[in-house]
Amino acid sequence: MKEIIIEKKYDIPIIIASLALVVLASGFFMFFPEASVEVANKIFKMVTVSFGTPILLYAFGLIIIALFLSFSKYGNIRFGNEKPDYSTFNYISMMACAGVGSGTIYWAFLEWSYYIKTPPFRLIAQSQEAFEWSVTYSMFHWGITAWAIYCITALPVLYSYHIKKNRSLRLSDITLTILKSKAAKPIGRLIDCLYPFACIAGLIIVIALGVPVISAAVSLVFGIADSLFLKLAIVFIVTIIYTISSFFGIEKGMQKISSSGTYFIIALMLYILFMGPTQFIIENTSNSIALMAQNYLKMSLYTDSIGGKGFPQSWTAYFWAYWMIFIPMMCVFVARVSKGRTVREVIFSMIGGGTAGIATLFGIIGSFTMKTELDGKVLVSKMVSDGKASNAISEVLSTLPFPSIIMIIFIVATFLLLATTLDSSAFSIACNTQLKLDKDGNPSKGIKIFWCLALVTIPIVFIIIGAPVSAMQSCILIFALPIMLLTGTLIMGMFKWMKEDYGTLTSQEIIKMHEIKK
Repeated sequence: MKEIIIEKKYDIPIIIASLALVVLASGFFMFFPEASVEVANKIFKMVTVSFGTPILLYAFGLIIIALFLSFSKYGNIRFGNEKPDYSTFNYISMMACAGVGSGTIYWAFLEWSYYIKTPPFRLIAQSQEAFEWSVTYSMFHWGITAWAIYCITALPVLYSYHIKKNRSLRLSDITLTILKSKAAKPIGRLIDCLYPFACIAGLIIVIALGVPVISAAVSLVFGIADSLFLKLAIVFIVTIIYTISSFFGIEKGMQKISSSGTYFIIALMLYILFMGPTQFIIENTSNSIALMAQNYLKMSLYTDSIGGKGFPQSWTAYFWAYWMIFIPMMCVFVARVSKGRTVREVIFSMIGGGTAGIATLFGIIGSFTMKTELDGKVLVSKMVSDGKASNAISEVLSTLPFPSIIMIIFIVATFLLLATTLDSSAFSIACNTQLKLDKDGNPSKGIKIFWCLALVTIPIVFIIIGAPVSAMQSCILIFALPIMLLTGTLIMGMFKWMKEDYGTLTSQEIIKMHEIKK
């Protein structure tokens, strides 16, 4: 009698284990809020203070690697000898929307207000210098280094998938390929288990920031009470949008909503630029870019060792650690959409394109919001201190001509950014929990839909009971340290591969080897 062999399709133990971790951790935050805040404060201090300098050095090291790869012969390595699947605009749009999402809108409007109260370099709070540095640091924390953290750590996954033909996008498989040791298997399984947990925890924060901003705007435009029901309705609509997008896949789904989201963001910026204080926006944006360009090295390695005020630890190290939480998700997603791109193109598109977009966004929106405070129209910093940050954004937009128009543009843009972030997260986790992808590197529709629904369940509960999201935001920083070690190992493995595969070749020989097939 023939033995029936059923091929396993999904990694069921990892799915169960990761969901169990999410439920247990979320339960702790929901039912023991005071204890969770205490734990969060300890973790925040440990990561940003005790490991702040190593994090700063590691992030700056990624910039050096980016420069080396961009201008060396290895920049000519192409990930698949085919034409790229997506135009440069769509490629950058998808990565930008997936990587920063709706949180970008929140921080573009409000981040400067934190820095004027706790400025760097021992500046006096609320001083002219504090205001001048505020938008500069917003651009810095979301700019070159942030994109290098995503980009350079994604390259080993790209190399493994497209050059080494390792047809898996699971970080554990890539780690095992590099380490080539049986002892690495338990490490790989741990990575698979913690990856969805860290991703879902991070998305709780993304949703917690994005939904109140949208609900405040909807309330103001349509005269609806900014209630719990409205917030849940927004989550429901976003879930429908990104679940449908996930069902149709990257080509027919995510590409369209990310491009649409980018167009709405551009419309938002242009409206603010030309209908707002145009001259001030241009001048302050120019000044901020100049300050960042002139002081980039200082800002990158600033530790305040003498003054001890803690600005680089509380902000810069925190931001770099926070970006690291989403590295696993971005690695998988970037690997999937970068077919046909060279190493140099990936770096220029992600770091160059991402930074240019962020500098424009934060320059225009941050400068506009700052001007409303300087003119006394909206006391933004006070509203943020009073816990009315979402309302501050709506009030600032209301100072523009035809406020209903810009508010609708803002609502749609934030909706689409949030949907794209969730869609890319569901795709990445699905790749991590499916044992074998199809020939195009896609997981099955079933596992994608499952994760689409799972990703919003816990955030909905957090919104309903008002659990301490800020505590979760601090606690997940603990994952930054092992991710930093993991990605460091992957990058070293990638350089070893590059030396073995291309070390003896010239730049022209590499270009010829990777000519696009007609």
